[in-house]
Amino acid sequence: MEGYRPVVDFDGCHVKGSHPRQILSAVKVDENNGMYLIAFAIVEVENTETWSWFFDIFFQDVGIQNDNGCVFITNKQKGLGNVIHALMPNAEHMHCVRHLHNNFKLACHTGLALKQRLWAAARATTLAVFHVEMEQMLDQSEAAYKWLEERPTAHWSISHFTIVLKCDILLNNLCECFNAAILEARDKPIVTLLERIRTYLVLKMAKLRETV
Repeated sequence: MEGYRPVVDFDGCHVKGSHPRQILSAVKVDENNGMYLIAFAIVEVENTETWSWFFDIFFQDVGIQNDNGCVFITNKQKGLGNVIHALMPNAEHMHCVRHLHNNFKLACHTGLALKQRLWAAARATTLAVFHVEMEQMLDQSEAAYKWLEERPTAHWSISHFTIVLKCDILLNNLCECFNAAILEARDKPIVTLLERIRTYLVLKMAKLRETV
């Protein structure tokens, strides 16, 4: 934890093969803005109950306190936001904008122009620029504008992030990288899967020592 930045990504991915499970993971941002897996767990399903169990142990083991000193980034999984708010009500919680855009498209708000406007609003660093981008979206599609208005802006636009931690990450790429790194192992039996993850962590730690 010595090289820890107060930014943690949370995500889940499927274990394939004859024994389907879910891998819950917590990946942090290090001082070189790289990724490092802090914790993971293999559970039967990804739901509110398993995330509550994971967070309860994770926060105790890592020593994260209920204050304004952390940023948590998720893909807005069902129930995940409620669990974070219940255990860490003062922590900053961000949603991955790429997944936000995927849901945006599923709501029939498609097209390059709307995509560019959503990302421009997400990247806006001031309230004035944010409102200009949203007004332009309103001109393009009132339905798309109303859909975004229903999503708390503090979760997805830099213009509404707090200035305490000065974190402007908009994507949950860290967990996605970990999920991709163990892709070939995710269809193996549980013991083999755990061994592959352990090997991945050992190699990651060795690379970190080389850069220090």
